[in-house]
Amino acid sequence: MGAAAIGMTTGPAAVTPVDPLDSVRLPPLREELQLLPAPPAVDGSPCWTIHDPVRNRYFRIGHGAFEVIARWHHGSPRAIAAAVAAETVLQPEAEDVVGLYKFLAGSNLTQGADVDFLAKQTAARRTSWWMWLLHNYLFFRIPLVRPDAFLDATVRYVAPFYSRAWLWTVIGAGILGLILAMRQWDSFAHTFLHFFTLEGMALYGLTLLVTKTLHELGHAYTAKRFGCRVPTMGAAFLVMWPVLYTDTSDAWRLVSRRARLHIAAAGMLTELALAAFATLAWSFLPDGPLRSAAFFVATVSWVTTLTINLSPFMRFDGYYLLADALDVPNLQDRAFALARWRLREWLFGLGDEVPERFDPWMHRVLLAYAFATWVYRLVLFIGIAVLVYHVFIKVLGIVLFAVEVGWFILRPLVNEAKEWWERRGSLRPNRNLLMTLGGLAALVWLAFVPVTGTIAVPSVWRAEGFSTLFAPVPSRIAEVLVQPGQRVAAGDLLFRLEAPELTNRLQQSELRIALAQDRIDRMLAARDGLDRVRVMEEDLAAGLADRQGLLDGLARLEIRAPIAGKVVDIADALRPGRWVGPSLALGQIIADGGGELVGYVAENDLTRVAVGAGAVFHADDPLRPRVEARVTAVDRVSVKGLDVPALASIHGGPIAVESQTGPSMGRTNAEAARSNLKPVEAVYRVTLAPLDRTQAAPAHQTRGVARVDGEARSLADRFWRTALAVLIRETGF
Repeated sequence: MGAAAIGMTTGPAAVTPVDPLDSVRLPPLREELQLLPAPPAVDGSPCWTIHDPVRNRYFRIGHGAFEVIARWHHGSPRAIAAAVAAETVLQPEAEDVVGLYKFLAGSNLTQGADVDFLAKQTAARRTSWWMWLLHNYLFFRIPLVRPDAFLDATVRYVAPFYSRAWLWTVIGAGILGLILAMRQWDSFAHTFLHFFTLEGMALYGLTLLVTKTLHELGHAYTAKRFGCRVPTMGAAFLVMWPVLYTDTSDAWRLVSRRARLHIAAAGMLTELALAAFATLAWSFLPDGPLRSAAFFVATVSWVTTLTINLSPFMRFDGYYLLADALDVPNLQDRAFALARWRLREWLFGLGDEVPERFDPWMHRVLLAYAFATWVYRLVLFIGIAVLVYHVFIKVLGIVLFAVEVGWFILRPLVNEAKEWWERRGSLRPNRNLLMTLGGLAALVWLAFVPVTGTIAVPSVWRAEGFSTLFAPVPSRIAEVLVQPGQRVAAGDLLFRLEAPELTNRLQQSELRIALAQDRIDRMLAARDGLDRVRVMEEDLAAGLADRQGLLDGLARLEIRAPIAGKVVDIADALRPGRWVGPSLALGQIIADGGGELVGYVAENDLTRVAVGAGAVFHADDPLRPRVEARVTAVDRVSVKGLDVPALASIHGGPIAVESQTGPSMGRTNAEAARSNLKPVEAVYRVTLAPLDRTQAAPAHQTRGVARVDGEARSLADRFWRTALAVLIRETGF
């Protein structure tokens, strides 16, 4: 037999003052303990459950442990082992009896434990209040009610909900509700949630409370129907978020695996039934808080419940469903023990005996479950650590972050490393050990040896100068004097436009000026109304100013090249007689030359980039040739906004930005666009010049990556600098 024959241990093993190998009689078991039949083990051998009614604890034992307990009255370990060997096919040793005794005594299942032994147990469990708070602030339970008597009195009233007729009623309501909702799917999918008023918030809270209470009552009544006690129901706090719970641990007494599955799934099935009726009710309720509540129950509530409760990686409903489906009690501890053994064998080839034997398929399932749970918990605990850091004030957040990472992530790793170190004497040269040492050496080399100094800088290749041509006012094309691809000099006439409205206004202005001048001349000649001449002269001056403005506007209708370069992007539809507006680009001129490269380097790599460093630009477009360049400028102040929108994440670029909206405050469109693209992380502008100046710049800016030759640093050095920068930033109070 052996300690492995004990299916589940929930208390720490402690050494009793009694020497179990001499003739001293072992203390008897407590009289109030109950020995209940349990489902058979995976190999088919019978199992039993020890129920401690005082603490409502359950302990699963195997066939060998049962035979030993049945002969406990023989007293000494040797006598018990001899009796089992004589009366059964088992051949236990006295040491096996000692192992079982340690488990029973450590779990307080024996009588007559001396004061010193109990005091040591109590002292081992006692912790200071601050240690208790640190270890339990993430999850703790508060029992609220003892519902067993109430459930006994009312269980007969819920019997109809377990009938086949009720099942078909729920299915019918769900199907009918879906049909009605799909007929007005747009309205259903865009249901407005009226939870923003005080009344709406109260209704939301009441809906959530009723839904979750019915969820827990589903567990409780199902357990009661199978004859189980439900000692407590209450509230548990998961990262300070309240959730209801029901103690259905009495389900351990059930031999039927199907019954345990029913109890574990009852809460989720209850919410699914509620969702079916809520979907149906939504179609008949008027817009308002009640319809919003029905929509919440029909969609968000049950989806959230299934997402959380079906996960087998935490001890929610999904965990117990998986444990009962696999018929592996104490699933997590047994899977973890198997995974630790497998990991040590992979790494060191110790040749240890497998802690527990399963069928090959079950062996693989448990290993996969254990490793998946470790990965899930790593991600979850890191997420919780970040959450508590941001939720609490900075001083407390830093402490809680350190506790979370240290206790839940680093402590298990350190404990496993200690186990490896303690077993270093068992290591023997083998293939697994040599591969582990080689892999460790490779990791150390990769971490501490500078391998490459190349820095990837998101960049664009564009012309050094470019100008987009627009019509100043709504106008009509009179003449197109340029062709696509034509090179022009600064000041060359490209388009001649005409604006009939401006021409008409100019003619009217000329008439008003002539009329005003004529009136002034007649008044001066007649010397009559000289006091009105000054007013007429002011009107004349205003007319002259208006005419000059119109003349300037007409002059701007001659579109000239602001810079020398090549004309691109002239649409074929630009023909004489077509009307164009100020928002329509007539064309673009790009300056001659190889252009420039503009990119942004992350703060961690800023000190590695120097002016004069070589670089190679690789465009995202594989048809573009690579461009050899040299760094010409590196800004030492991080940018407040990207002036190259193509590199922003909201435009498909690699730099994460926060798009901000707000008044332009007199800024130009380009300035407003730049200020609205705020990088999430600090980045610094880098300018590069192509070495081949004869290579023409692209007509449109081309996005890509410039690989800059920088100072080589190891991964460990980069990590240290990054961690130090984050620490300095986050500790700035």
